[in-house]
Amino acid sequence: MAPAIPFVFIFGLIIGSFLNVVGLRWNSGRNLSGRSGCPQCGKKLSWYELIPVLSFVLQKGRCRGCKSRISSQYPFIEILTGLIFVTIFNFQFSIFKEHSSLFLASCLLLLVTFSLYIAILIYDYRHKIIPDTLVYTAIILSLGFGILKFVWGLEFVIWDFLAGPAIFLFFACIWFFSAGKAMGFGDAKLGLSMGLLLGARVGFSAMVLAFWIGAGVGLIYMIFGPKKLTMKSEIPFAPFMVLGAWLALIYDLNLLHIVQ
Repeated sequence: MAPAIPFVFIFGLIIGSFLNVVGLRWNSGRNLSGRSGCPQCGKKLSWYELIPVLSFVLQKGRCRGCKSRISSQYPFIEILTGLIFVTIFNFQFSIFKEHSSLFLASCLLLLVTFSLYIAILIYDYRHKIIPDTLVYTAIILSLGFGILKFVWGLEFVIWDFLAGPAIFLFFACIWFFSAGKAMGFGDAKLGLSMGLLLGARVGFSAMVLAFWIGAGVGLIYMIFGPKKLTMKSEIPFAPFMVLGAWLALIYDLNLLHIVQ
């Protein structure tokens, strides 16, 4: 399966480029199928200006027209998506290498769901809110994945179905008792999806990782950031949840030592 890895990575880069468009244009009134252009001068981009990562590098991170800086978000999301695609593909193959149909089905569901997570990550980072349409779609796919695991006769405990509601309830309580200041309700819905998708062992590990990553990033920002963090500072939590879910999945983590 090693020869397929470069192609999966390149495919992930292409999907990441599209997810940048989704995250930036969602709820903006712009059509997702419209041609991309420079946000500063409005110049429509040619095909050779839209090659994932490579165009950014060759243009030295600047628009060919007005020379304004291009956000580093574009190559970051493209590379992140490529890495997520490769690692999930490799992880699922290591599990289902003798069952091609299960491998293809599980891999497809995970990649589509994580693509939604990445679009949510982008939107939450920019607007500090998680779009309902994206997160509800992710919940439906996650529920379907959990049902398929049960139908396939894979390792299953009741906690795997309860993990989603448990994570949702935990985040919903934080949202409720803080009056939305410490956590958004969208994070609770995203947690529901991740719990349903990953099950108890990996799902709870993902949330632990999310808090650790968030704390680490917050500490770094407090020391080196241009602005001082306060209790009123809005920090999107979805990016940490997505990173936590990805790392917990590919490393098959069990940080809370849940017995299966």
